Amino acid sequence: MRAQSGPKAGQGAELRDHRDKSEAEREIEARWCKHLMKGASTEDFQRAYDELHAEFLRRQGSQGGIYAEVNPRPDAEDRIRAVVLRAIGTGRRVLEVGTGDGASAYFLAKAGNSVLSIDVSHLALAGARSRWGGDPGLELRFEYGDARALDLPDHSFDAVLSENMVEHLSLEDMGAHLREVWRLLVPGGCYLLYTPSRLWSGRVSAGFHLHVYTLRELCKVMVRAGFSASWLEPRLLHRTGHLRRTRRLLLRLAWLYESALIALRVWRWPPALKARVIPGIMVCGEVECRAANGGKAGSA
Repeated sequence: MRAQSGPKAGQGAELRDHRDKSEAEREIEARWCKHLMKGASTEDFQRAYDELHAEFLRRQGSQGGIYAEVNPRPDAEDRIRAVVLRAIGTGRRVLEVGTGDGASAYFLAKAGNSVLSIDVSHLALAGARSRWGGDPGLELRFEYGDARALDLPDHSFDAVLSENMVEHLSLEDMGAHLREVWRLLVPGGCYLLYTPSRLWSGRVSAGFHLHVYTLRELCKVMVRAGFSASWLEPRLLHRTGHLRRTRRLLLRLAWLYESALIALRVWRWPPALKARVIPGIMVCGEVECRAANGGKAGSA
């Protein structure tokens, strides 16, 4: 789930983890979350998220994007988009899983990429098409789809993107999702994903966030699915102007730093301080030579 510009950097995760929820939103969560955790169909996810998005639009009087009021996009996440645009570049076939407000797909298409953005919510797709779908010069499509079962040809994308999406899947469904992404990517292709850190709240799941990750856990899950994982800290591009991928020893040092913050119960710290010390979780999962593992995801 994604949103639009709003609060200053450092406030975004506080809004996501601690914002006030309406009674109707809590009722929707209580009705759907256990079901979505295990065995939910595509139609179940569609009904759950259309119901949630309808509540968001009701709260804000149908003005702006779905998340304009309940989950505004902070400046910190504009930094995330800057990393996305730099990492993916131009002239590539891109699949976005989780349309959100549609802005990332639009800016990737403006940068010269051919972009297909999918979402399970009809309301999210309608909003994105209405706001961003009117430029005939762009290779940009918004279509209905389930992250766990993508009806698309093998090896048909150079890059796959998701922002604030994988936390909405159970750990079991995450495995199915990663197998699909691995299947769709060409050799050398990259799955670039951003997700909020568990260190903000200390909770593994809360509401529609069915599984919230640490950096270490996410990297391990992606490696088990057959990807080579590297970490991109969004703040470094903002501060240095360079996009840096952290691998191997330095990545393990980042895991140790994260473990130290967990031992210190960083989720109890003031939000402004948490915003300075908690690592952003943006991971690039690359597909290496398929012949090395028989062309099957998850055998690495």
